[in-house]
Amino acid sequence: MSTPSNRPRGGGRGRGRGFGGANGPRPQKRKALTDDTPGDRTPAFPSGVMTPVTTTVSQATTQTRFADFKGISPELLAKIPFEFCTEVQAATLPAIIANRDVLAQAKTGTGKTMAFLVPSIQRMITASYANLAHTSILVLSPTRELAQQIAAEAERLLGSGGVYGVQCVVGGTNIKSDIRDLKNKRADVLIATPGRLVDLLENADMKPRFEQLATLVLDEADRLLDQGFRRELLKILESLPNRKSVPRQTLLFSATVPAEVHSISSIALNADHEFISTLKDEDINAHEHVVQESLVVPAKDMLAATIEVLRREESLGAERGGFKVMVFLPTARAAGLFYDVFKAQRTAFPVWQIHSRMSQSKRTKATDEFRASPNGVLFSSDVTARGIDVQGVTGVVQVGLPASGEQYVHRLGRTARAGAKGHGVLILADFESFFLRDVTMKTFTLHNYPAVDAGAMSQAHAVANRALASVDEEVKGQAYQAWLGYYNSSLKKLRWSQTELVAHANDFARDVLRTEPQGPMWAPPGLLAKTVGKMGLKGVQGLNILRGEEAQARLAGRQQGQRQPPRQAAPVPGAAQQQPQPSLMGRMGGFNHGMDGATPNPNGGRGGRGGRGGRGGRGGRGRGRGAAAGGW
Repeated sequence: MSTPSNRPRGGGRGRGRGFGGANGPRPQKRKALTDDTPGDRTPAFPSGVMTPVTTTVSQATTQTRFADFKGISPELLAKIPFEFCTEVQAATLPAIIANRDVLAQAKTGTGKTMAFLVPSIQRMITASYANLAHTSILVLSPTRELAQQIAAEAERLLGSGGVYGVQCVVGGTNIKSDIRDLKNKRADVLIATPGRLVDLLENADMKPRFEQLATLVLDEADRLLDQGFRRELLKILESLPNRKSVPRQTLLFSATVPAEVHSISSIALNADHEFISTLKDEDINAHEHVVQESLVVPAKDMLAATIEVLRREESLGAERGGFKVMVFLPTARAAGLFYDVFKAQRTAFPVWQIHSRMSQSKRTKATDEFRASPNGVLFSSDVTARGIDVQGVTGVVQVGLPASGEQYVHRLGRTARAGAKGHGVLILADFESFFLRDVTMKTFTLHNYPAVDAGAMSQAHAVANRALASVDEEVKGQAYQAWLGYYNSSLKKLRWSQTELVAHANDFARDVLRTEPQGPMWAPPGLLAKTVGKMGLKGVQGLNILRGEEAQARLAGRQQGQRQPPRQAAPVPGAAQQQPQPSLMGRMGGFNHGMDGATPNPNGGRGGRGGRGGRGGRGGRGRGRGAAAGGW
């Protein structure tokens, strides 16, 4: 028998009737489950291996049809876009339909969303939970993008014209609009990011909304914990009704089940919950197909080191017939900055960016183009790249401190799909080298990346400096602020004081971002007093706090969404970079941009960076300061 294809069924989509109605059957009383306090019994212990993500849905189809499950109504079946179940759907639907708590371990992109939405929505419409003031299904998602995708799937399953409503509440949007919509519109299915939901619980009296909660879903549980949402998850669980008085089903889906996920599952799930894994041996050991290397450099060399690593990856790609790399950075602003730098180089290979500061349509377009291209580099913050599926990725480059060992492995899983070979490079600043001693990292073999000689690093710095000259100062300021915020949350790991944090951040702005002087003396990019207060850095020396007219101008610019076009860098005599070069290697070789600050520049462009105590080039802005260690 041939393996079924999970293509959409039928050719048309009829209007049909919406689910439910005002005169539907009364809610059925469901059998109470055990209390939601931690139990002594544990299920069969799940795999603690940090499994790389993802696979495509079409690769994981089974012979099982959604129609084979008696608990799914014909009306709901008609709205499911696929006939056949994926592996995770076929494995989990029986237990979920039977109202069991479930901890499911499966790779991202295997159809987990339908696995929990279909049975949860079926239970809701069967019991006719339909109340403007109450939510029946609550789904917690780690990212805004994933939450919006889940909401779209729920809306498709419920159809138009029915009584039930779907709402999505996430950070980065107007909380007053969320409060108004929750008050005036139905939210039978509510998808939320933990931070925004806690805000609503604390400021909008949301507890009564969950008095009849039937289903709680923690999607991408490992990612929820990777991003530091444990405290929020515990607050949310404490805010929900006790399961003895209001029975509910809890479903926890995760690509990996490290100790942190196992810990939260013991609180959220019943002690007799069912553990289901669809992982195979090749999934668990996928990292064995990836050659992993680490490169530790002085912090001031992080950007230049990334340029050199990608130059080598491009060169290797020419030999193996493909060059397709994903570069992960810890913040959206860093991803955007690196993209701008490489875009300014006009490299022979295409570059894309994908991060939370972009609109969904632009992220989708970038992902689709990267997926279709045989070569190129995608710069991404980890948040937005979660869940996307791209085949043929030859390498993964991680720049800077990952949030955890689990995050490192998740990213690594973007390459070496379906048994193919892959390459992973971790670039760390010297002050981040402690990460190599992380418990998870000790389970892997990371080779030392081939040394970068002084000449190659000097050329890479020249490439970076010229590209940075065309990057807008506002973009640099945003990257500086994001750097402060990210490393401020890791002070304990770094063993830094707040004063040391600011000093390193300022070195990053001066020596890596090469921000322009603000007056007769150099100063770091300005920050709003409100931003400094939120970071808990009020009173820390070294910050440039905007006040008065400067602060008002910054706020006005943000509100209008203004961004000045990038400056065009002035040409450097003898440099070949004015025309696109055949490769990044050729571009690096074509630069004649003096690193000792002594290169004249009669065109008035930016001169070479002043060496330690050196003088700037004529007509440029040479820096006479020595380079101190700083973040990237």
